[in-house]
This record gives sequence, structure tokens and C-alpha cells, in this order.
Amino acid sequence: MLASIAHIDTEFVAVLGDDDFFSPAGLRACIARLDADSSIIGCVGRSIRFTFQDGRVLAEQRDPQSTEFPPSVVSGIERLYATYHPGKIGALLYGVYRVEPWKDVVQTTYSVSYRTAYIYDTIIRVLLTYRSAIGLAETVTWYCSAENPPIKVAPGWNRLLGGVEWLTSAESISEVNDCKKRMVDDLVSLGIDQRPEIEVAVEFVINELLRRYAEKAAIKTMWTTRIRHVVVRLSPRFIRQLGKRLLPQRFRRSFDWTFVEFDRLLGVLASGEIIADVNDAQTIVDHIRETHLEVS
Repeated sequence: MLASIAHIDTEFVAVLGDDDFFSPAGLRACIARLDADSSIIGCVGRSIRFTFQDGRVLAEQRDPQSTEFPPSVVSGIERLYATYHPGKIGALLYGVYRVEPWKDVVQTTYSVSYRTAYIYDTIIRVLLTYRSAIGLAETVTWYCSAENPPIKVAPGWNRLLGGVEWLTSAESISEVNDCKKRMVDDLVSLGIDQRPEIEVAVEFVINELLRRYAEKAAIKTMWTTRIRHVVVRLSPRFIRQLGKRLLPQRFRRSFDWTFVEFDRLLGVLASGEIIADVNDAQTIVDHIRETHLEVS
């Protein structure tokens, strides 16, 4: 990420994982939104997670609840306190951004290596959203692969250490304090608000992050969650396939059976007035199928 800064000389920039796809039409929609609204720093489109199973391309909408900040949230400080507002924009990094502020944020975020990779998304979110609001385009922009397990360990990228442990352990105190100070210093340098109020707002974001991490960890240990996982693991494959096809959505969601046929999902999105370029979608589906045929 740091090395990329020296090579970018375009007006806009976007980050993409190496097993994902961007929709060109979606990128154009994000750029059109940025051209039309100089007050926003970036624009994130809608996203789809895809996988390949039994000869079919399956998909689900990622972060369907995403919304922009409420109209009452105007200033940078207000956006910090509303960082985790209901329907916060998910996968914030996978949007289109104006280059100069994006470079500044990447420089601050990745100039130090922390023991856990889970904190970087929060740093980026804090630094970007304080600078300006971020738009949301009702167009599918990002096709995210759900086929590969997330990277747990790589140089400078450790997901083995969880967010709760990092934020609360004695071994991490100096890193957590450095992280807070790094964010505060960056925001103070913009000359908009005073250090004391920025410090309080950043502390609020970190505390809210810890609360959310702890809540997710508690859900994973609930007996109902464990029973669902056992049921899914022990069910014969044909039962799982029938369940994914026939059960009502609320039941499928409880078993994490939320993927449906790709074409069916596109129809659902269209009914919700979310645009998915047909040519882009077909090209991506063809690539997915061809790749699996070559591998098999």
C-alpha cells in the first residue's frame, strides 16, 4: 500500500483484492457521483459476494444495509461519533476516492505495523470519514470472492490476534496508544478541530469498536450458534442443497445459507433499484465458470 503511493498519478484511485472483480460500469457510476458532488471524498458502490458450487455460480449481496450518513451528520467530529451508525457503509476501502486525500490516509495508516491486521480498517475509516462524507452509488461495483479463506498470517498482516485481545491485552497497550495518537495527530494536522475534542472522539470510536468486537465474540460462543454449526456440518449434502433452495430467507440466514443463484440475486437487486450492468455481470460469471472448468 505504501509503495503504491509513488505510482499513482490519476485523479481517482480504487483498491481491489487479487481474487475479486470490479464492474467497469460500477466504477463509472462512482466517478460520476464524485464529479457531481465535490463535497464527498469518495464513493462506494454496492457489492456482491460470489462462489461456485455444483456447476452453479452463487452469490449474495454484501452489506445490503449500507447507507450514507444521516443528513443531520455534517462535520468531521459528528461523523466520528456516527462512524458506526446503523447501516454504516461496509468495506469502505473498496470504493473510488480522490487521490490526494487517499494518499495521505494510506501514508498514515500503513506507516507502522501493528500486531493485528484488524485495526487498519478502523484507522482508514476514521481518517477518511473525518475528512469528508463518502457517497454510496446504487450500482454494483465490486464482485467479491467468497471462495478463498481469508489470509491469516502474512508479513505485516496478522489476523491470528483478534481485535478484542489486541485492544485489551497488556502486551498491546503501547500499540493501542500509538494507534490512537497516530489518528489524532493526523486529524489535528487538518486544522479543523482542537486536539482535546478530537482525542475524545477517537476514544469513542475505539471503545465502540471494542464493544462490537466483544458482541460478535459472545454471539459465536452462544449455544444456539454452536448447535447451528453442528447441524450444518452433520447434515448430508443433499439436505443442505435443498435447504439453500427451498427454505424461506429468514431460516437460510440463520444457517448462513444466504447464497442464491447469480441471476436470481440480480433480479432481487433490480427490484430494490440497484443497478447491475448485465454485460459486466455476464463477463464475470463466464470468467468464474471458465476458471473452475480449467481447474477441474
